[in-house]
Amino acid sequence: MSRKILIVDDEEVIRKFLRIHLAKLGYEVEEANDGEQAIKKLGGDHFDLLICDIMMPKKNGWEVIKEVKLNPETKDIPVIVLTAKNEDSDMFKGYDLGANYYMTKPFTKAQLLYGLKLMLEESGSTF
Repeated sequence: MSRKILIVDDEEVIRKFLRIHLAKLGYEVEEANDGEQAIKKLGGDHFDLLICDIMMPKKNGWEVIKEVKLNPETKDIPVIVLTAKNEDSDMFKGYDLGANYYMTKPFTKAQLLYGLKLMLEESGSTF
């Protein structure tokens, strides 16, 4: 059974890039274009990893991460933050809220693969 990843980003081009590369690696991919949609999807399905932008409409990534980590049913899902927010204070805030890995845009395929390896090996899977 393949691992299931939820991509949360309001930029279609980012979701498409991630979807294509993750599918090639054998992952099942779902998408949400804002934080509200992400919380709904997380409540109705099981995911092995969450890749989340920060600056989004309706509910931002900080709010999504906080809700995910406070919910007993989703708190163990590893979270990769993928954002244009590149200040140290933003990175520290992400980790304080429970993010497991922080990547800034623009990012490389190698950075993505490294984050996936860290998160999925950390959660008991092999890459």
